[in-house]
Amino acid sequence: MTTLAVAPEFTLPSVAGHSLALSDLHASGPALLLFVSEECPTCTLTLRRLSPAIPDLTRAGVRVAAVFEDPLEVAARVSRRTGFVGDVLSDPAPYDVSRAYSLQSLPTAVLIDRDGHEVNRVVGWDAAALRTLLSVSVTDESPVRKPGCAAKNTYDAESLRALDGAGAFDELEEMFERGWTDGLPAIPPTVERVDAMLGGRDGSRLLGEIAPAMARVTLERVAACSVLAGCRPEYFPVVIAAVEAVLEPAFNVGGQAVTTQPCGQVIVVNGPVREAVGLNGSVGALGPGWRPNMTIGRAVRLVVSLTGGGFPGRLDRSTLGNPGKLSMCFAEDEELSPWEPLHCSRGFSGSSSVVTVIGADAPLSISDHRSTGPLELAGVLGEAAAATWSPNWWPLGGASLFVICPEHARSFAEWGWSKERVREEMFSAVVRPAGSLRWGETTPFVNAAGDEQPVHKWDSPDDIMLVVAGGEAGRYSAVFGPCLGMNTEAISKEVQWTT
Repeated sequence: MTTLAVAPEFTLPSVAGHSLALSDLHASGPALLLFVSEECPTCTLTLRRLSPAIPDLTRAGVRVAAVFEDPLEVAARVSRRTGFVGDVLSDPAPYDVSRAYSLQSLPTAVLIDRDGHEVNRVVGWDAAALRTLLSVSVTDESPVRKPGCAAKNTYDAESLRALDGAGAFDELEEMFERGWTDGLPAIPPTVERVDAMLGGRDGSRLLGEIAPAMARVTLERVAACSVLAGCRPEYFPVVIAAVEAVLEPAFNVGGQAVTTQPCGQVIVVNGPVREAVGLNGSVGALGPGWRPNMTIGRAVRLVVSLTGGGFPGRLDRSTLGNPGKLSMCFAEDEELSPWEPLHCSRGFSGSSSVVTVIGADAPLSISDHRSTGPLELAGVLGEAAAATWSPNWWPLGGASLFVICPEHARSFAEWGWSKERVREEMFSAVVRPAGSLRWGETTPFVNAAGDEQPVHKWDSPDDIMLVVAGGEAGRYSAVFGPCLGMNTEAISKEVQWTT
């Protein structure tokens, strides 16, 4: 009579959050150990092909566990990818369990009886041998046999270092697999990184609920999105203020998140915090190249899409989208502006740091290098917005955000025009007789008006928001069309930060 060898005992961490011992696995019946690693294609094939048999094995009293020669996060990812539903354990370097089982090749399937003895093992993928070992249906799909890879416990130190280096990008891939990105690589929000982002703040603090998913927005969730976006901890107070603005009912982020209109969120930052975190309001202010601009705006958008559920193709039904759905955050260049900054015009003191969030369409560039007077330049800027939303939709019924470049702003200042005068003249310049607008998509107001009744593009000059930003050279300003149909308002929040 053959005496079965006692299987080496072990206790290993599980992706379920606790440790499991071999004795736990065979406590109520046989246990099947599948020794595998991420780098081995045959291991992936084995996990995928044995997964459908796990329910039958479970009914037969066999507990199935995959023992990875990989970290837990890698083991979790591979098990998700292959559909493996058994226990998932990690045998970390130097792979003592693999060595105790004298593994030379992976995958290796080891059947342990209820008394803790090794019954038999199958090395590599061998459909017939596994069918015999387990007494369950195993696919005969080609290949029916396939050798595996060397077990990591057999590698020398130099080979292991090379192998670990090759997998250094895997944690970024996992963010894609989990759906935790906006299509760009994201930083994994580990506990350590989220704690660093929180900076001692109470992560359980509730900021509110975010539509359309009506999910709870805690500081911890905002911190996790900030890590994913690539923010530095010093940016976090700006992100918090922007998220608080987005959560205001009057902002109606739920409507913006699910509409077919391609609107996004624009974040304008004013006050001393601009310099403190390095926000750009100068050359290329609306474009890439500055980490604070890109990551602060991206963090807010990740809160909207990941926590709020406004993800493209799911609840977000935007026909085209726009860059503001990825990130649109910039500082007003208060030093070059001849006018009071945006936050002061919205009731805050000049020494305050303030975030203003606006729901808007993509920006339209406005070139004007030849205007010789303020009325002409105001008319050019205003007329550029005449076609926003729709050429015949007058009045808009919403606010337009104009980013005035320093050269245009300087010209108005030299002509002696205040910000209020510019807004009033832009409003007055953009007017049409109702009859000329009565074709295509138009408003009920236009349809009810007489042919010669003048109609303005906006309801009042108050719907024209002006901020100054951009490079000192180049006469290019821009306008963001409004987000209409959901009564969204621009919301400003003070940033709570200390120097």
